[in-house]
Amino acid sequence: MRSVILLLLISSALPANAREEARRDFSKSAALPAGRSLRVEHQFGRVRIRTHAGNQVQINAVIRCSAPTADEARRGLDQVQIIVDEGASGVAVRTNYPRNWTHNVSYAADFEIVMPESAPLDLRNRFGETDVAGLHSAATINSGNGNVTLIGGRGRQRIENSFGSVEVRTIEGDVTINNGNGRVTAADINGAVDITDRFDTIRVVNATRGLTVHSNNGNIEAENIGGLTTIGNSFGRVTVRDAKGDVRVQNQNGEVIATDVTGAADLHTSFSAISFSRIGKALTAQAQNSAIRGDTVGESATLETSFGSIDVRGVKGGARVTTGNSGVRLDGIGGDVYVKGSFGGVTVTNAGGPITVENQNGSVTVEARAGGACQPLALRTNFAPIRVTIPRGAGYNLAAHTSFGRIHTDGGLQVSVSGDITPDTLTGRIGAGGCDLRLNNQNGGIDIVGR
Repeated sequence: MRSVILLLLISSALPANAREEARRDFSKSAALPAGRSLRVEHQFGRVRIRTHAGNQVQINAVIRCSAPTADEARRGLDQVQIIVDEGASGVAVRTNYPRNWTHNVSYAADFEIVMPESAPLDLRNRFGETDVAGLHSAATINSGNGNVTLIGGRGRQRIENSFGSVEVRTIEGDVTINNGNGRVTAADINGAVDITDRFDTIRVVNATRGLTVHSNNGNIEAENIGGLTTIGNSFGRVTVRDAKGDVRVQNQNGEVIATDVTGAADLHTSFSAISFSRIGKALTAQAQNSAIRGDTVGESATLETSFGSIDVRGVKGGARVTTGNSGVRLDGIGGDVYVKGSFGGVTVTNAGGPITVENQNGSVTVEARAGGACQPLALRTNFAPIRVTIPRGAGYNLAAHTSFGRIHTDGGLQVSVSGDITPDTLTGRIGAGGCDLRLNNQNGGIDIVGR
C-alpha cells in the first residue's frame, strides 16, 4: 500500500497537460486601388487594422500551434494557411486551419493589417478580438466570442457581435450595432445610431442624428442625443439626459429617468419608477405598479399609474391624471387639472386652470391659486374628507353635498345661502359669486377654508 501511495505522489508532482508551441510569421503586401475593398475571414485570433493614405494593403500575422509534443506542434503549424487573393473587387484574406483537427492540438493567428483609409472593409472574425481604427469608408464587421473596437472612422458602419463587447467612437456617419451578451459603448457619433443588444449595458454619448435602441436585460444610458430618441428595454434601467429632440421609452421591469429633453417625452414602464425633469414640450408618463415623479414640463402632462404615487410639479400646460390604489400630489400646474383616482389621497395646489377630481376612498385637498380670475372647481370622493382652500374675497357659485358627514365653512368667508340650510347640503354664493364650486362627498366631511 505504501508503494502505491508513493507512486501517486510522484505522478501528481509531474506537470499536467504539458504542451509545446510552434510559431511562424507571415507577411504579404498587395495592391488595393481606389474603389476596391478588403475582405478578411478569420477565426481563433486577434485582427488589428490600421490605415494609411496609400493604395497598398500590408498583411502581417503571427501563427501559433500548441500540441502535446514539439513535433506535433510543428506539423500542425505547417498545415495552417493564410490565403491572399487579389481580384477585380479587391483583396480577400482568409485563414485555413487543418480539417482533421484533433482535440489535443490548438491553433491561433493574430493579424496586424495596414490598409488604404478610403477602401471599404468587410471583416469576419470568430474567437478573437477585432480592433479597427482610422477607416474613412464603410465597414461591415461580423464577430463572435470576442470584443470589437472601431474608432475614428467615416461612412456607414455596421457591426454584429455576440459574447463580447462593442465599442465605437468618433465616427462621421451612421452606426448600426447588433450585439448579444455583451456591453455596447458608442460615443461621438456624427450620425444616427441604431443598437440591438441583450444581457448587458448600453451607453451612448454624443450622437447627433438620433438614437434607436432595442434591448433586453441591461441598463441603457443615453446622453446628448440629437434628433429622435427611441428606446425599448426590459429588466433594466433606462436613463436619458440632454436629448435635443423627442424621447420615447418603452420599458418593462425597469426604472425610467429622463432629464433635459428639448422635445416631447413619452415614457412607459412597469414595476419601477418613472422620474423626469425639464421636459421642453408635452409629457406622457404611463407606469404600472410604480411611482411617477418629476418637475418642469413645457406643455401639458398626461400621467397614468397603478399601485404607485404621482408627485409632479411645474407643468406649464394642463395635467390629466389617472391612478389607482395610490396618492396624487400636483403643484404649479398652469392649465386644466383632471384627476381620477382611488384608494389614495389627492392634493392639488397652485393650479392656473379649472380643477376636476373624481376620487374614491381617498381624501381630496385643493388650494386654489391666489390672484387672477377664479377657476371652476369640481371635487368628488367618498369615505374620506374634502378640503378646499380659496382666496378670501374670491367669488364662487357653491353647491356642496355630503352624506354621513358635515359641511364646514370658514367664518371669514362671505357665504350667501339659498334654499334650506342642512348639515349635509349647502347651496349659495361665496362673495359675489362667479365660478362654480361643486363638492360632492359620501361618508365624509367637507371643509371650505379661506386664506
